[in-house]
Amino acid sequence: MVYQRTNTWLYSLKDSLQPIKPHLTPLVCPQAIEQLDSVSSYFPDAIASTYGFEYRLQPSAPVVDFAFQVTETGREILAGLNPHTRLSEDFNKHLVWQQIQKFSTEWADPSSLLHYFISDLWLEFDLKLDSDTSGLANQNCCVDPAREQGSRGAGGNEGTLSSAPLPLCPSAGHQTTSTNNIPIPALFFGVTSPPDNSGISFNYSWIWEQAMPLLLGTPLPPALEKKFIDCIKRLPPRTSIFQVGLMFSRSVEAIRLCLVGSASELLPYLTEIGWTGQLAEVEKLVNSLSGYVDGIILDLDIGEQIYPRIGIEGIFLTRYQACVNGQWESLLDYLTSQGLCAKETKDALLKYSGYSLVKRLGDRIYVRGLNHIKLIYQSGQPLASKIYFGAMHQPLSKIPGRSAGTVSTEDATKQERGDADTIESAVTFLLTARNSEGWWIDFHLAAGLSDEWVTGYVGTMLANIPDSRVPKAVSTAWNLLNSRRHRVNGKWGYNRLPPGDADSTGWVLQLARAIGESDSERACQAMQSLTDHKRPDGGICTYESEESIRAFIHASPEIGFAGWCGSHTCVSAAIAALPEYRSQLQDYLRSTQQNDGSWLAYWWQDSEYVTALAAEAIAACYPNSDCITNAVVWGMNRLNSQGFVATSDNPSGSPFATAWCLRLLILRRQDTAVQAAMTKATDWLLAQQQPNGSWVSSARLQVPLPDDLNPNQFNQWIYHGTIQGSLAFDKHCVFTTATVLQALHRSLFGK
Repeated sequence: MVYQRTNTWLYSLKDSLQPIKPHLTPLVCPQAIEQLDSVSSYFPDAIASTYGFEYRLQPSAPVVDFAFQVTETGREILAGLNPHTRLSEDFNKHLVWQQIQKFSTEWADPSSLLHYFISDLWLEFDLKLDSDTSGLANQNCCVDPAREQGSRGAGGNEGTLSSAPLPLCPSAGHQTTSTNNIPIPALFFGVTSPPDNSGISFNYSWIWEQAMPLLLGTPLPPALEKKFIDCIKRLPPRTSIFQVGLMFSRSVEAIRLCLVGSASELLPYLTEIGWTGQLAEVEKLVNSLSGYVDGIILDLDIGEQIYPRIGIEGIFLTRYQACVNGQWESLLDYLTSQGLCAKETKDALLKYSGYSLVKRLGDRIYVRGLNHIKLIYQSGQPLASKIYFGAMHQPLSKIPGRSAGTVSTEDATKQERGDADTIESAVTFLLTARNSEGWWIDFHLAAGLSDEWVTGYVGTMLANIPDSRVPKAVSTAWNLLNSRRHRVNGKWGYNRLPPGDADSTGWVLQLARAIGESDSERACQAMQSLTDHKRPDGGICTYESEESIRAFIHASPEIGFAGWCGSHTCVSAAIAALPEYRSQLQDYLRSTQQNDGSWLAYWWQDSEYVTALAAEAIAACYPNSDCITNAVVWGMNRLNSQGFVATSDNPSGSPFATAWCLRLLILRRQDTAVQAAMTKATDWLLAQQQPNGSWVSSARLQVPLPDDLNPNQFNQWIYHGTIQGSLAFDKHCVFTTATVLQALHRSLFGK
């Protein structure tokens, strides 16, 4: 194929992908790289900054399909509205690209519903190769296997669709490329909710009434539209559409529907819409996969019927961060044990993730990472698997905390080094803050200093930081925690003395999961013990029963423990970070959100802590939920004009509260106003780091009276006390520093 560069293109996507190619070569063969170059050369670099690759694990093949994400800038290019960057004229002559242009034009129009309901667009290209082979990239040729799946979905064509499927594209009978060799994509658009101030009520009818006719140049076939509408109307109340896809490049008369929700809703939904596969087998797969990922997306192909092949995607809440905290190693080990991934492939994939600074393309930072996996199920057929990984880049000048003006190469490099120094200094402080055994300790109550709870929390915050010293430190932390086996139920507590509690146990289990120990006997025992903390209202209590904690603090018989043994939002939100409990806690978390968008903590003075945790848990299941939007609005109002959260004890700014507020805002970081607020908060936190790498103590732990059901109305706290009714601070600064470190890592290096 011959690339026709226009005079206005400085770089093509082929140029932009060059820094990534060395990291692809251990996985894919030379022909795959050639095809990637060929397809990417047709598009300007400005059209996208986030790229995705689909790689077949089982059956294996050393080839990737290529996709890129289109947001506002790319949308203008596709629509032909960018005066400086345009696609080749050959695109205007192709029926599929004509419809994509019309669709993009409508999407760009603020008077159109598509402008408010579509978040982004992914274009995926099936790479066509010459001959059949398998294995890793040391093979000399590559395969063009049966195209059973798309980038985001898991439908199929061979053996799964009607015996004579019709092409669902603008030109009947159209195949993969035109006579001009213009590549033809599969197209997926993301579905989102309109802003609250738009005055637009949310519904899905625009998909079949506007979006599909625009893409096809004609209404949907009546039978397909009827079935699609039926599937939409039957959606469970808390299941939402993540993406909708069309396979222009394949002869398939079907719409790809990607649904996000809890397994408890998605699995019965399959039967309700007429899917005829073995539900028990799917349930077994979902339950098995859920222990390794943060959430599940279900992919369906909808035609006149629901096609038998479905996709089960395992996703992580934070983009790419799971690559550096052990979660991906645990997941790939599981796939390997199931015969769904070769060991050598696993090893190559785990080496893919990383960061790089590229000066040739205008001082960019590239972030590479693994994104999600997909299991492809069809009754009576071997289970197949795929992995999706990618890369994204941005100019150094646009990193949060950077001036939007021109940044020289020298200054940009200094800024990047400055961020790295901040992270490294914080890690150094935390590593040196451990006691001689390796415990992190902080807070001081009547029971003494906390080691189990604090070590679980700090280890969790530290585990995904890309520092060579971290793996050994968090492994030591887990070994220490695992050695505390004096409680018969396997729980952990404030330290070794009090009864085990759900909050301490939950943070230790998060650490176990982050380093790949969630399947250990001890972790499984502790996970099971948390079920005893579930309360009738759906929440999680700190102490399972009053007898043991009453005896520990020597409370008199007349003192009640309804407060300490009742449901706690802060504990429930922390436990909801565990996939095993997340879906169970959705109703409780939603029901306890305040009218202003926040949640109230039981054990903490700062609502930012519980609000961020609750919103993150909901986002893992329902990323477009109004609960998240309302929480972010509350967080925006908590930050002052200088970018910090002021509290009564830290009127000049609380690093602890500000860091949790920053984590909250990250959930809506695509919003321009939120980005500006994040920049201020990030800058402020960076400026507050102490010379020893820490941040000043500002985590305010409150210890309510045991019978107090609403400690937020209590106003007689004993400052720096050790008993009930006291406020305690992390006097060693360990808790605050770990919190800020994690928030800055997420803000500076993306999710």
